Amino acid sequence: MFKNPDSFVLILLTAAWVALLWRVTARDIRRRREAFASVVMLERIASHKPTRRPVVKWGMILVGLALLGFALLRPQGSIFEEDVVGQGLDLVVALDISKSMHANDIDGNTRLDVAKAMLGRMANGLRDDRLGLVVFAGETMVQSPLSYDKGAFLTFLERVSPNLLSKQGTDLAGAVQTSLDRFDMNASQSKVILLISDGEDKDPNRLQAAIAEAARKKIPVFTVGIGSERGGRIPVSRNWFGDVDYLRHKGQVVVTRLEENTLKEIAEKTGARYFRASDISSAREVVGGLDGIKRVAVSGGTRLIRHELYYIPVLLAFFLLLLEWMVSERIPYERERDHWLKRI
Repeated sequence: MFKNPDSFVLILLTAAWVALLWRVTARDIRRRREAFASVVMLERIASHKPTRRPVVKWGMILVGLALLGFALLRPQGSIFEEDVVGQGLDLVVALDISKSMHANDIDGNTRLDVAKAMLGRMANGLRDDRLGLVVFAGETMVQSPLSYDKGAFLTFLERVSPNLLSKQGTDLAGAVQTSLDRFDMNASQSKVILLISDGEDKDPNRLQAAIAEAARKKIPVFTVGIGSERGGRIPVSRNWFGDVDYLRHKGQVVVTRLEENTLKEIAEKTGARYFRASDISSAREVVGGLDGIKRVAVSGGTRLIRHELYYIPVLLAFFLLLLEWMVSERIPYERERDHWLKRI
């Protein structure tokens, strides 16, 4: 199992390029050698058979580089439990998966894909915090409970799709309320909700009640508006010719736009901040906002961690390259001793 399997394609391309370079270089050397002299003449000139040490040294270099490439994949070992000791908070992420989140108005990417990529990068930037995941559209569903296991959170996040919920819409009130219910109000940890949506809510009364409850419990609701002001079309299917069919209403193609006012209001009334997600790098801003929240000391919890094995190929590559540096390309030559008897 590898933690960075995305690097596998790059390593294969590099290996193919090195193999091609090796073949071209070997052919060029062979042509030059043949143009210089015949095999018999080369043996007479060199006074010994051609050495294969340069080939061996190149092979050692290539194997060392291959081991370093294997280490970049970050091979993983067995799983063990690690005690959590540090300062953290409880964070519930409420992610909108309604049809409007499939508009590809962010540099050609869908809003949902950008949100998932942003959350993945954000999760890697958090250390001793517990994460939970709630997805919502016209209804809500708890996808991942609060846990220190970020691997499980990322796994559930990867499986998020619109097929999880049948009822469409954007129930922001239900998302906030379901997220509030995930917290243990008797626990001492700081509690935070991160709401990611395009802001298209249709029930303002329920939403105001949910905001009031979050403010009363002193739980800030950070909001992330995802989408563009110009808007985008919502793909629903493809026809027989491969063309995309878009959602229509009364014969007109529906264009969904980011509605920031509602999201800004939620953040303001709960004492949090609003972020605009224009690209994946917005995750840094979100993590920066969460860093400003007071964290309390946590201990006693555990999380599942895999042993990192990348150091094994790195050490092997280091010793192999060191050995290659120590081996000379030339064959040791001992000069014949000039004995006095040979002068007679």
